[in-house]
Amino acid sequence: MTPSFTIKAVSVRTREVCLRLPFQFGSTTVTKAPEAYVEVMVEGRNGIVHGYGAQMMIPRWFDKRTHLTNEDTVKELAAVISVTKLGAPGLAGSVRQLSTALRVLAQDGMPSDCPSLATGFGPALLEMALIDAACRSEKVSFAEAARKDLFGLAEDAPSDIPASDIRAALETICPEPRIALRHTIGYNAPLTRMEAGPSTDRDDQPVTVQEVVSATGIRAFKIKLKGDVESDIDRLKQLNKIFKPLGDIVVTLDANEQYEEESLNELVRHIQVDSELSLLRSSLLFLEQPFAREVALADRERPFDIGVPIMIDESDDCDDALPQAWALGWSGTSVKSCKGVLRALLNKARTIKRQGEGLHALLSAEDLTCQPGLCWQQDTMMATCIGATHVERNGHHFAGGMQGADDTERAAFLAAHPKLYRQTSSGIRLIILNGETDITSLTGPGFSSYPFGNCV
Repeated sequence: MTPSFTIKAVSVRTREVCLRLPFQFGSTTVTKAPEAYVEVMVEGRNGIVHGYGAQMMIPRWFDKRTHLTNEDTVKELAAVISVTKLGAPGLAGSVRQLSTALRVLAQDGMPSDCPSLATGFGPALLEMALIDAACRSEKVSFAEAARKDLFGLAEDAPSDIPASDIRAALETICPEPRIALRHTIGYNAPLTRMEAGPSTDRDDQPVTVQEVVSATGIRAFKIKLKGDVESDIDRLKQLNKIFKPLGDIVVTLDANEQYEEESLNELVRHIQVDSELSLLRSSLLFLEQPFAREVALADRERPFDIGVPIMIDESDDCDDALPQAWALGWSGTSVKSCKGVLRALLNKARTIKRQGEGLHALLSAEDLTCQPGLCWQQDTMMATCIGATHVERNGHHFAGGMQGADDTERAAFLAAHPKLYRQTSSGIRLIILNGETDITSLTGPGFSSYPFGNCV
């Protein structure tokens, strides 16, 4: 029987995170952003229990309207969290039912022109805490709870997939002990030590692509595109030279809504025929969200046929976005906890069903600058449970250090996850060996939140 819960109280606080390196998100450069932490208290069949979740409030990703500043979009996310927090107490039902109710509440409570991706942020954050509370209440890990569908996904199956297919897909969840990291290369990031030049204020962490490869053994890369064919091709050629000595690599491209269809076709033609891009071409898995969300899922006469797999990301702003994308020629979608953990599980089921029918379907795991600690742990566990063997991870590189945590919290996380974290002069960092991290310590009771509830 799916457990039911009543939300008794919700509390939210934020920590300011300063990026050690500027990070380009589409049309804006981010140097700092708050990280939101939520605690939910619920009552269920096993009494009162608390759950926790965390997410970075990244500017101008959820809402890219040009008249808004970075600060405007962060305030918008804060408003969504506030609306969700105020309306949550008293709601009752399964985790799935509660999540659905929270999304309706946020949609109704925000201005009508607020994008769905932004209005979903608060509910997705609280959903993570509800999942954690449900797992803690039942004394099971996230993977075990998902396998048993303790969140109630199958009971609320959408019209495009039967409940039996959802249950069958969830039963296959088996988290791996390690996961490979896909390093994000911003299109303004230095590639070589010579390019970076000397610096008197650098910390003890790698900066350039060459340094990242040398320090971590990473062989999977996500390359940000600028939206200008000539500039992007030149950048890809520079990277192809750096990648050549590495042997087998994995590459994905992310356009962050910067391309039109005609210019994207030109970019892909270059990639397919240029001899200076041979390694990158053979290693390319997919191209992520090339078109603006306003047109990406619009009706069209013929499905997209770009010549390489294309994935939605910013367009994945509702539970039925993936079926819409498939109908238009997209190959799949990315999962991010800031868009919804339950949506990720549902899309895993859809992908397995579609692949079983002999149709092309992809699911990838992406990042929104998840910090080491609570946010990183929950997002990474979600990624391995949907079957990702590698996941984009940029929070530990562009920021990290577990900023905002006190000495007690830092010490607790180091003690609980000795194979995952290490102390450095610039804060707590991930242990990355041969491009992978050991995540075996994330499988205890709860949604990979331990030891957060013990030290706040």
